[in-house]
Amino acid sequence: MVLILLTVLIILLCVQSHKIFLNLSNELNISIILIIISHFLHVLLFTLLYYLEIDNMMGTHDNAYIDLIYYSISTYTTLGIGDIYFIGDARIISGIQAIIGLIMIAWSASHIYLKIKKEI
Repeated sequence: MVLILLTVLIILLCVQSHKIFLNLSNELNISIILIIISHFLHVLLFTLLYYLEIDNMMGTHDNAYIDLIYYSISTYTTLGIGDIYFIGDARIISGIQAIIGLIMIAWSASHIYLKIKKEI
């Protein structure tokens, strides 16, 4: 139950922070840098959730903290390599993170496209 509430909280934080980062600058180059920072923040937020489930991490991993970030990046970008995976409730978090990552990346691409179109 706690994991579900934390997941919902992180989703809300991702959406709100992304909205803030997208509107911080009207300049294209700065917007792109802010978008990258925003996406990395999302990855780190989900990494915190995976940390709570670290006992359920399977696969080949040496340094758990770096591997959690690596897993979060590959899940967020929907790459999903599969060398590290989770069992239990963290599997659901992984699916949710993939959906959120897909939506946020599409939102960012749309935002950049509209900025470029506006400048032309």
